[in-house]
Amino acid sequence: MARWKALPEELDPEVREFAEQLRRLVDRSGLSIAAVSDHTGYSKTSWERYLNGRILAPKRAVVALAEVTGTSPVHLTTLWELAERAWSRAEARHDRTMEQIRISQAREALGGYESAGGGGPGGPGGRSGAAGGGRPPYGEQPAHV
Repeated sequence: MARWKALPEELDPEVREFAEQLRRLVDRSGLSIAAVSDHTGYSKTSWERYLNGRILAPKRAVVALAEVTGTSPVHLTTLWELAERAWSRAEARHDRTMEQIRISQAREALGGYESAGGGGPGGPGGRSGAAGGGRPPYGEQPAHV
């Protein structure tokens, strides 16, 4: 059985290269993930996530790994900086995508409300204020209060 799981297909190439470099360092050191955890102060679960490309290792963890494996941190931190930029770009794309999904869902929900309410705000059954028989606009009190 292979030591490492396949990295996620959607990983940015720079993040993939970085994760692969971390894996090579661990392999060359001969240390188990538990030993890496003990020597770096980061949990075994965290290292599993870093080495499997699920989250980006913090820079301090990378420097600690370099020290534990006797590697110069300069090259490794340069790779980390490139991976961190790529990771940030991917998160920004994900955030924009999720925002678009939420907007679409809100529009769909509003469309269902308008259909059920008979035409949306101001229309028959819509929210045209207390005088129109519907609820008053947000922040306004009903006339009887």
